[in-house]
Amino acid sequence: MNATPSTSWKTFFHYVIPSVSAMVLFSAYTIIDGIFVAKGVGETALASVNIALPFVNILSGTAILLSMGTSTLVAFALGNGQKEKAEKIFTQTVVVILVVSGLITLAVSLFSEPLGYLLGAGPHTIGYTSQYLHILCLFSVCFILSYCLEVMVKVDGAPQLAVIGVGISFLINVGLDYLFIFHFHWEVWGAALATGLAQLGSVLFFLIYFLSGKSTLRFRKFKFRLGDFRKILPLGIADCSIELMLGFLTLLYNRVILAMLGESHLAIYAVIAYISLLVSMVMQGIAQGMMPLVSLALGRKNPDHIKIYLRQCMIMVLVVGVAVEAACQLAPAPIVSLLLEGDSALFGDTVSALRQFALSYLPAGITIALAGYFAALGRAGSSAFLSLSRGFVLLPGALLVVAFLSSGSAIWMAALIGEIISLILALILLKKTSLSALTR
Repeated sequence: MNATPSTSWKTFFHYVIPSVSAMVLFSAYTIIDGIFVAKGVGETALASVNIALPFVNILSGTAILLSMGTSTLVAFALGNGQKEKAEKIFTQTVVVILVVSGLITLAVSLFSEPLGYLLGAGPHTIGYTSQYLHILCLFSVCFILSYCLEVMVKVDGAPQLAVIGVGISFLINVGLDYLFIFHFHWEVWGAALATGLAQLGSVLFFLIYFLSGKSTLRFRKFKFRLGDFRKILPLGIADCSIELMLGFLTLLYNRVILAMLGESHLAIYAVIAYISLLVSMVMQGIAQGMMPLVSLALGRKNPDHIKIYLRQCMIMVLVVGVAVEAACQLAPAPIVSLLLEGDSALFGDTVSALRQFALSYLPAGITIALAGYFAALGRAGSSAFLSLSRGFVLLPGALLVVAFLSSGSAIWMAALIGEIISLILALILLKKTSLSALTR
């Protein structure tokens, strides 16, 4: 882009809306899966699937760890006219993914039940949880490889195919969920199979592209180079850590709820987790839409535009946060009914828990946006420190302290406490960030 982007809201929305749309589609994939399980199988099954989600986070984190750095090295090589080198790096990563995913499949298929207990399952949920894990692990290669190939088609100059591939996977998952759960009555087993086959569909779509001769990148023979992964892995650690953070928080909440409230209450957190995922993805989409505008303004040493973009981002986060908060406080029952039946014994407790937990969404959105802002300014250290502190220290710490000092029902306020502390940290880092020094 040669022309300086304007600071109009039209320009801002031009960047933000596609980003938010992509993140919503990503979260809808998981949420709709949960809705089908809740409506077609029941709240125990919903809780069981939510218990297993940290395993999905591990697969996604592994995919990010191997793919982000690979895409960077391949892009550098292509930019330098080293096509053969780029293809060898690409092929080498695909082979490593096959090996790593094979090991994951073997380990989880042998120990799916102990893993289920480790993730927080109890006597009533372990059957569904271990079943879901066992089926999903058979598709580990599809989860990891589909993400890698999605990233690589962008590097190959066909970003539209990435959107199509994700869309195909989404449609397959929805269609098979409906077929397997409501018609074949395969319950959680069917939900896991639908998810795995959807990922397989995405892999096949991308492989057809790379094997058709239409792509720039091709698979070719290579000699394994460990040195490549000394460059690849560090480049993916930050984004991988964020994905693992989500899994860690889910694991921790499930363990605390199991210990304090009992296994039946795991369904309450399952509902909140799905809603929180959607809100978090929207906030991340807003931040990611802002980032290229801030980076372009930084490159042109224009601090005034940087401030305007940040202000627009904060206004949008505020509007979304207030709207979500109003919905959760004024009409929580219709939201909860998407995942729980109205006659459920947990319905009232879930409505109350959502009202409390939703108080954390606005401070969380501001913190997420500021982490993206720091990254766009090239302050990777501040961005990583804020994100990792929030996910692995402040939010878990708040949950454990509240759980230790109070009764079980108070744990739904722990997220608000953790997010407020995270926001204070973000504001301290913002105050220490000098735009004048960055734009000299």
